[in-house]
Amino acid sequence: MKSQINISERNIDIEHISKQVLISENESLRSIIENSAEGIIAADKDGRFIIFNSAAQRILGIGLKDIELGQWSNVYGCYYPDNLTKYPSEKLPLALAIKGEVIIDEIIYINNEVKTKGVYISVTANPIKDSNNLITGGLVILRDITKAKNSEIALKQSNMKFQSLFKGFPIPSYVWQRKDEGFIFIDYNESAEAFSNRSIKEYLGKELLEMYADSPHLLYIYTDFLKCYNGKKNIKRKRPYRLLATGEIKELLFNYVFINPDLILIHTEDVTDHKRSLHRLNVLSSAIEQTADSVVITDIKGVIEYVNPAFEATTGYSSSEVLGKTPRILKSGEHEEEMYKKLWTEISAGNTFRGTIVNKKKNGELYWSQQTITPMKDEQRDITNFVSVLRDITESRKQQEQEFQIQIAHELQQKFYNTEIEVPGYDIAGVSYSAVKTCGDYFDFIIMEDGDVGIIIGDVCGHGIGAALIMAETRAYIRAISKVENDPGEILTLLNKELSLDLDDNHFVTLVFGRLNSNNNLFDYASAGHLPIFVINEKGETKLALESTGIPLGISSDYKYSTSEKISLFSKDILAFLTDGLVEARSINDDELGFEGVLEIIKRNMHAGSKTIIENLYLETKAFTNNRQQEDDITAIICKVIK
Repeated sequence: MKSQINISERNIDIEHISKQVLISENESLRSIIENSAEGIIAADKDGRFIIFNSAAQRILGIGLKDIELGQWSNVYGCYYPDNLTKYPSEKLPLALAIKGEVIIDEIIYINNEVKTKGVYISVTANPIKDSNNLITGGLVILRDITKAKNSEIALKQSNMKFQSLFKGFPIPSYVWQRKDEGFIFIDYNESAEAFSNRSIKEYLGKELLEMYADSPHLLYIYTDFLKCYNGKKNIKRKRPYRLLATGEIKELLFNYVFINPDLILIHTEDVTDHKRSLHRLNVLSSAIEQTADSVVITDIKGVIEYVNPAFEATTGYSSSEVLGKTPRILKSGEHEEEMYKKLWTEISAGNTFRGTIVNKKKNGELYWSQQTITPMKDEQRDITNFVSVLRDITESRKQQEQEFQIQIAHELQQKFYNTEIEVPGYDIAGVSYSAVKTCGDYFDFIIMEDGDVGIIIGDVCGHGIGAALIMAETRAYIRAISKVENDPGEILTLLNKELSLDLDDNHFVTLVFGRLNSNNNLFDYASAGHLPIFVINEKGETKLALESTGIPLGISSDYKYSTSEKISLFSKDILAFLTDGLVEARSINDDELGFEGVLEIIKRNMHAGSKTIIENLYLETKAFTNNRQQEDDITAIICKVIK
């Protein structure tokens, strides 16, 4: 029965309630896009921007512009990674996504009037499709990878520098590689060549056991190799040694260094001639082994004695600016003074510190650093230095925060889908399986003012964050309207007026609002362009297909929806509400499951509980598609008469 509330008062209540509900439930989802650490841009099929968040403007330097697709590259300054060749607008990932292509991690160099120093970005693009699988636009996600790209360049330079250091290192050095059960000699430096009177090259490619087959030192040498490799640790060994090249016996110090994953670097030092080089070798080896991360070496008072190139690249400080100072130059002000005191007490006691600290670069930028500080001790166990290894984890933390925000949106939607209802004489269940973490499908159960049960299922065109926002808005409106209106047709009419104000021409919602009078076993409904509701009797026969009674929501604001005639339900009847993710599921041969396939699965499981029917419907649909990636959200409601 219709509520007898005055229309003008009712409209005021609807507007007040819906706005309050919408503000509380919709803002959190909208903020996901705006507060995302990654840039998000979407364009319609004509190349007009429809989403352009703050992160995208920060990354590109230039925000949303009302421009044609052909102007994109010139306006935003898009180049290939060589930094010179202009990127054609029509080949940009967003342009290709509009044409239906998927682009993963394309690297583009941006240089424009704002980003004058240039930035590297990674772009992932996907087409946006409607419920009919027609492309309506494209969406890209942007990440600023300038630091990573520069680090990659620095790493290459570091590797070249390492090779140069290795070849020119004043101590004979040899590289061996683990192969099968043995070790193969693969490289040496210039000092090693001179040490062997230029004969070392003839041993390249030889296996250790073969090379030292006649040597009295074979057992000791092979044992040291195995200890270094299996223990993945440095080994020092001093012993008399007969040189293979000259036959001379010398007192040599061997320093075995394991290099992940399968190399052993050996430094050989004539103890008599090279004692003074030992300390320099240890410091240099430690620095080279940590090239990928920032390394700082201080004296026992915390005064910096050495920083590596990675430190300079990360912090912006040159070595000349920090030598003689303390690590306090990196202090960010984000931590209490007590934390630094505890840190100093810990390492002064000879203990290693491990933690995550917010540091500050020379330009004032803050960054997250995963930091290890290790006290270095001499033979008397006295601390002589502190070695600090710092890894910049800012980007990974930003990614974690982004994933956390998406997870919040996902969890919020899951609260929507935790909707359950108990109706005497009925077994009713609804389940939604999203194609991505956020979903455009919607179902709900509402106890109405007159005691009837509202059963709602809907589908927003597309899926993802955009569809999830529209779904949240629809849910908020429909819950507000149903507090003052009971007639399904009138509810959809009022809902349509509100949605039409917010949806553009590319978005719409299909939705069914069913009304169940459980006392009299009567059911009526209004459907805005949604799939039929199927009525299946106890014999497994489809006795009714309840078709749509109107057009989708959001297309015409003045459209008036009607309510169907009342339908009598009988014991063991089943009402099946579906979304097109089930019907349009395709096999590997591109055959569509269709209504007949879906109904056949329901009928095979009709004697199970409603929730079990839906779970089996989903599993059998996935099996039909050969468990391929789900292309659309899947939602179903099963209502069984059990009295």
